Amino acid sequence: MSKLLLCTECLILAVLLGPLSPRAAAEVQKLPVRKQDPQAQLLSNYRKFPDRYIRILDQSWKYDSKSATAFHSFTLRNLAGVAYSGIELNASYLDAQGKALMTKVLKIPGALPAYQLKKYRELKMANVPEAAEQVLLTVKGASIGP
Repeated sequence: MSKLLLCTECLILAVLLGPLSPRAAAEVQKLPVRKQDPQAQLLSNYRKFPDRYIRILDQSWKYDSKSATAFHSFTLRNLAGVAYSGIELNASYLDAQGKALMTKVLKIPGALPAYQLKKYRELKMANVPEAAEQVLLTVKGASIGP
């Protein structure tokens, strides 16, 4: 594969203009490549992809059939060098066959400090289907900062 397709600007040009002549391709390859500062790139990744840096560990749950409420307990681990707040988890409730019954958002109170573990016990989720046999928790999103 040529170097032409390695930079975003070149790829856009190739898509818009079609294949370039060898002469034009050589000129494009001479253009300077803008590199982002590694620290800025890391911070950008922390912002864009919190699901890559927040891990859900030791999860369990129990269901109260009288109130149709689920109580979730788990530990969150922050692998990032920044604190996260406004953490939201998707709770996907599954039946015995693994079919999704519903997905709800579980909002996590407080902040999760950088490189830390934090335990959460019995966070309530109301109006959970009685047929739910399993739950799958995944990170939906989070903001950087306390």
